[in-house]
Amino acid sequence: MQDTAEAFLESIVPSAASAIYNYHQEAAEQAIEGLFTQQAIRRVSIRNDTEEVASSERDLEPTLPAFGPLSGSDEVLLARDLINPEATDGEKIGEILVIVDRSIVPPAIVRRMVSYFLFATVKNLIFGLALVALVYAALARYIVQIAEAAGRWRPGSGAIDVPEPPNFLKDTEIEVLGKRIEEMSGSAAFAIQTLEHSSLEVRKSNTELNEKSTQLSEAVKARTSELNAANRALKRQADRDALTGLLNRRAFDRQATRFMENACKKSLPVALIMIDIDCFKAYNDHYGHQAGDDCLKRIATSLNTLAGDDAAIVARYGGEEFICLIPGGGRNDGNELATRIHEAIRELAISHDRSGVSDMVTASIGLSWETCKPTIDLEALVSAADEALYEAKHNGRNRTVTSSKNIRERVRKRREIVGDLLAAVERREFEPYFQSQVDARSGRIVGMETLARWRRPDGTVVGPPDFMPTAEENDLVRLIDGIMFEKCAMFLRNAADRGIHLPGLSLNLSEDHLKDDALIERLKELRSCGKTPISVELLETTTLDDPSAELNWTLDKIRDLGIGIEIDDFGTGRTSIFSLMTLRPDRLKIARELVLPAHEGDLNRQLLSCVLEIAKSLEIDVIAEGVETPEQRDILLGLGCDIHQGFLYSRPISANNQMALLKQEQERKRAS
Repeated sequence: MQDTAEAFLESIVPSAASAIYNYHQEAAEQAIEGLFTQQAIRRVSIRNDTEEVASSERDLEPTLPAFGPLSGSDEVLLARDLINPEATDGEKIGEILVIVDRSIVPPAIVRRMVSYFLFATVKNLIFGLALVALVYAALARYIVQIAEAAGRWRPGSGAIDVPEPPNFLKDTEIEVLGKRIEEMSGSAAFAIQTLEHSSLEVRKSNTELNEKSTQLSEAVKARTSELNAANRALKRQADRDALTGLLNRRAFDRQATRFMENACKKSLPVALIMIDIDCFKAYNDHYGHQAGDDCLKRIATSLNTLAGDDAAIVARYGGEEFICLIPGGGRNDGNELATRIHEAIRELAISHDRSGVSDMVTASIGLSWETCKPTIDLEALVSAADEALYEAKHNGRNRTVTSSKNIRERVRKRREIVGDLLAAVERREFEPYFQSQVDARSGRIVGMETLARWRRPDGTVVGPPDFMPTAEENDLVRLIDGIMFEKCAMFLRNAADRGIHLPGLSLNLSEDHLKDDALIERLKELRSCGKTPISVELLETTTLDDPSAELNWTLDKIRDLGIGIEIDDFGTGRTSIFSLMTLRPDRLKIARELVLPAHEGDLNRQLLSCVLEIAKSLEIDVIAEGVETPEQRDILLGLGCDIHQGFLYSRPISANNQMALLKQEQERKRAS
């Protein structure tokens, strides 16, 4: 269509160019009419260089039917230049534009096309059906062959032997399918073979695993049993004292609380006793810690037996202290058990010659009891028993004391004293007082004994009987001795600075202080404070019959410093004649308990005479303490004892007063 329109257009161009050149409108329109004789032309436009000269457009119905996106016109623009017919140089004077719709087909052509299409369609359909029938038959046979080969396949028969396809199916998808089936069957056969082998291995492994699982289960069961036993043992160890095997404090508190809760539900009484081994520190120091451990174990065994008889619980509460709770037991039950405990410990007959209470190990017991009620708890019961135990020890040990309101008040006051003593040590409120030692024949002061006094913040001066027992019970004596040493050193330096001669100074030493590592250094410092002769007095509580190697070493060091050794309160303490022979002190002081009754009879004077004879035979100097009357003085002088100490000559006085007394004597001596 387009080619026809283009050829027709070329024939119209000269007449269109002539119409423009001659300005012949009708000629231009006739040219357009001539073009419209072609059925496919939709629009024609003739233009000169500046404007449109003539144009025309018509509506055309498409010859071919519309099929969706194929419907509508297929327009093509044809453009030709118009050349000046008079010019020879090809001058362009305009152009003609033609729009061709290629969907406009002449009816003859349409008829030929339809005939051709129908013939071609029928021919192709017949040929296609024949071809499909042939291919389908061959393809079906080949597929059946593949299916039969697959049907004969068994897991152990290897790969499927797929037949070759017909030539026309070579290199097609069906041939590829056959090869894939062959390959897949081979892979499946190999996989099945591998799987069967693996299955055998798995069954074998499962058998072995079952055997090992059984063994492991038995081992786990045995190990679990061992662990449970170990856990029970650990729990028992956690609740038991390692030395005695009794309950420890934590386990006792837990069980006792539970017992008390049950007793409270039934409003039953409970009794609690606390047991403390008397003078156990001295036992350990003398016999050794191994012996101390054996002593505790033997006592623990006895307590455990007694507690079992009374359905009580017993524990080691700490150190040498034991505790026992009697659920449902009142005061009488507690006292009966305490009595049996005393008897059981006595029957053990454990030697203790350092006790100060008995030659055998004894115990002090504190008892408390209450009828359970919500306001009573274990802590209150333990506190009450502890206070009663404190009272038992204070009253001489080896006894049972039952808690009461009066006892609690006394214990409270004593504990207040302990608190005050601790504060006094912290504030260094202890100071030396001095009592002169006098030559009774000449009246001269020949020495001074240092005595501890506690000056309270209110100015009250407290003597040793009022605080020293409490200090001993709470291990404060060594600290007090240290303060006294320091203040005595100050006293000696002050006297040296003032030019006052001190004839001699003695200080008391407790047995604990003799074990103090700092003692020798303190004595060295004291010795360096001047030329005053220094001596130490071993208290009557010091054990000298069988001194330890440590004590002997300390005494030798004291002698090496040029410091004298004196025995205090001879005749009432632990010092025997044998210890005098072993120790050979420089001086002994006859106890005031022997001096005071000297005038009451010949027997008392004979006793004093014997002591003086023993000292003379051992070449030991003697001082008589507690001389308070002229009659006592005269008796002592008659027996040959010239050095006296007591109220007859001087009471203990402060450092300043003692300094003034010595200065007066020194001035009198100069004046005479």
